[in-house]
Amino acid sequence: MAKSELKIGLLGGTFDPPHLGHLRVAEEVRLAFHLKEVWFIPAGYPPHKGIPFFSFEERFEMLDLATSSNLYFKVLDLEREERPSYTLKTLEKLKGLYPEREFFLIVGFDAFVELETWWHYEKFLDYAEIIVVSRGSGDWKKGKLEVEERAQILWGEKGKEKVHFLEIFPYEISSTLLRDYLKKGRSIRYLVPEEVYFYLRERGYLSV
Repeated sequence: MAKSELKIGLLGGTFDPPHLGHLRVAEEVRLAFHLKEVWFIPAGYPPHKGIPFFSFEERFEMLDLATSSNLYFKVLDLEREERPSYTLKTLEKLKGLYPEREFFLIVGFDAFVELETWWHYEKFLDYAEIIVVSRGSGDWKKGKLEVEERAQILWGEKGKEKVHFLEIFPYEISSTLLRDYLKKGRSIRYLVPEEVYFYLRERGYLSV
C-alpha cells in the first residue's frame, strides 16, 4: 500500500452545528498534505466547553449528511460515550484499531496556543502528527513562526518534525454565530451545507 493510502486526517470538535467552514478546512488540509481521507470525530462532552446545544445524535447525523457526498470524508462516533471526551484517549483508541495508519490531528491556531491545558497533550505526538490551521487573519509568517516555536517548547525536536502549519482561506463562520442566528430566528442558509439546513428545518430549529 502506498504511503499516501495510510495518511488519515483527524478533525475533532463539537460541530454544534457543523458548517461550511469545517468542510473547507478538511478539504484544504486533505489536499495540502496528500491525505487519503479526513475523519470527523464529534465530541461527546468536550472538557473545555459547556454542554453542546445539539445532542450527540443530532450533531453526528448532521455531520454524516454534510459529508455524505465526499468520498474522502468519514464520520466516526468514537466519543459517543466519552464523558468527558479526551483527545488522547481517542488517539490511543484509533491507533489500537488501525495500527498501520499514519494519523494527522487537525487543530485550529486558537486551540493550538492553548494545547497545554489539554489532558496529557505531551503524549499526542506518540500517536499522530499535528497540523495547525490558521484561518488567514493576520500575518501568516508570524503565525507559522509562533507554531514552530511553541512546538519545540512543548515537544523539543519531535515537535519540530511532527507539527505543521497551514494557512488557509479565511472563512468567517463559527458554530457560536450560527447558534445565535438560530436563537434570533435568522436564516443560516448558505452558511451550512444544504443537507444540514433542511435537517434543522424539518426538526423545527428554524423557519426561514
